[in-house]
Amino acid sequence: MKVRILFSIVFSALLVAPFACDDEEKMASIEGIWHGSKAEGEVLVFGVPSGFEEEDVMFQPTLEFKQGGSATLTQGSVPTAGTWSQDGEKLTTSLNFDTNFIDLSGTYTIQTLTDTKLVLYYEKDGTYQDPDTGIEIEGTLKATLSFNKN
Repeated sequence: MKVRILFSIVFSALLVAPFACDDEEKMASIEGIWHGSKAEGEVLVFGVPSGFEEEDVMFQPTLEFKQGGSATLTQGSVPTAGTWSQDGEKLTTSLNFDTNFIDLSGTYTIQTLTDTKLVLYYEKDGTYQDPDTGIEIEGTLKATLSFNKN
């Protein structure tokens, strides 16, 4: 009797398992034209907030990810060519995002990728200059870049 109950439970689980994956939200394609809407960043010194936090609502570059791995970043009216590659939630780009508080290029974690919204997260150790005081701070930069697609 116990073997029959155990068999029923295992068989039921096997029937349900293929459908459980359908509930997971699939990531949309990153290819297309994205418009920057906001950049946020802070520097942590030994894991503690340094007081250097910035939000750049004027972060308005246009970013185009093209099929085949080429990309174009346009800030103002100046286009810059580069490359991109995606491996799951990791996006690597040779483009340099210029914000009011720091230049960013490298590997990002894709926090959100839908048909209309892209949010990238970036973390890097280094020396950064506080734009208000000019003081150089050594620590970890944590930045979030938000984009919208029309």
